[in-house]
Amino acid sequence: MFTERDSRRGERRIDPATNLSGLAVALADIALSTQHLASARCLGVIDFTVLPDPALFRLTPAATSQLRAEVTRRLSKALRPQDRLYSADSWEWLIVLADLPNSVPLMMAMVRLDTLFADSLPGYDGNYLLLRVACGGALHPDDGREPRHLVQSARIAALIADRSGNRYATYDPAMEQIDAAHLQLHAELPRALAGTGGLAIYLQPQIDLNNGHCVGCEALLRWQLPGGDKIAPNHTLATVERLGLRSEFTRWLLQQAMQVQSRLRAEGVTVLLSINLSAHDLLDDELPDLIAQTLTTWELAPECLLFELTETLMIEDTDQVMGVLLRLRKMGFHLSVDDFGTGYASMSYLQRLPVQEVKIDQSFVRYAESSERDREIIASLVQLAHRLDMLVVAEGIETAATAAIVAKLGCDRGQGYLYGKGMPVDEFIPWWHSNEIAAS
Repeated sequence: MFTERDSRRGERRIDPATNLSGLAVALADIALSTQHLASARCLGVIDFTVLPDPALFRLTPAATSQLRAEVTRRLSKALRPQDRLYSADSWEWLIVLADLPNSVPLMMAMVRLDTLFADSLPGYDGNYLLLRVACGGALHPDDGREPRHLVQSARIAALIADRSGNRYATYDPAMEQIDAAHLQLHAELPRALAGTGGLAIYLQPQIDLNNGHCVGCEALLRWQLPGGDKIAPNHTLATVERLGLRSEFTRWLLQQAMQVQSRLRAEGVTVLLSINLSAHDLLDDELPDLIAQTLTTWELAPECLLFELTETLMIEDTDQVMGVLLRLRKMGFHLSVDDFGTGYASMSYLQRLPVQEVKIDQSFVRYAESSERDREIIASLVQLAHRLDMLVVAEGIETAATAAIVAKLGCDRGQGYLYGKGMPVDEFIPWWHSNEIAAS
């Protein structure tokens, strides 16, 4: 029902067809609402989806916009004044029901919404359409304490409602049947986050392309189960999200990164350590305070750390996200836009961001030797970044020829297998000292 590309598109600030805010704003609003939720009260989220239908694909763009506007009008009319409606995707809406006593009003709301579309709607192309819809409901805190996890629970309920032939359903953990391998991950991850081992940070070097010195490194996630199986980072993060452990994971990551940077400093290794932050992290108003506390514990200066954020996330910011970024920058941390070139950033937008670095996505760097188009894209991105006084890091450098090309195009730093894969800190320290000797 949902794709990653559709999800990112749905997160944009305002949908012109419906005049509704998108997913990023919904997540921020949910985060704020749950912080002020009275005890013994609930917050409900409904995922309302118009299911794919051949007739929908035949609509003209103008008719599609008119039909989505009509669906929005009907949904808005059925809601209470305190409820909020968002456009999560082209045919997906999110409804946030505030201050509920239990799950009963959530179910009643879904029944009411379902009846709104029992009759055909004008198709605006001269025909009438009978929309097939599915509703999924989830409650905070029972079905998810974190905003994105709560929305995911509602989406899962809508998916199951459609598959089972029903039109609406409330979330139930039994909806997520998993195999034995996933059960092991679910059992082991909380233990790993508690410090029993297996979960670790590896370091991949970042090289100054002008002189060959290693000036930074990125913290990469590695997880090895007790039996020896290695879990890919994307599967690790998917398990974190599935279990609703993003806050716990972020705390673990910050502690590990600070500990690693403290060790590096003690060994005479002076590098800027890069850490990735997620959308959920930046929706947490307390994140800067948490980072400051961890920094104090390890007696580190903020100038030795850099936080990477995906360009897509930066484009789909909210005022809350921007506030967190400004606080981090004011505290002295470096900020970087990761995967630069894969989103929609303009120069005017980048000017407003408190970032000092951009990382050109490896999809452009990997074929720089053979693709003139990729070289032109890299040159344009470098020119844009340098006009804003930002450093440029080229990711995915695997050959000396590629390194020479991106350096000639103006990239300041490089990262990739040419210089080294992710290494445990015990391997990175001697590698760094050897590289410094060779670069001198």
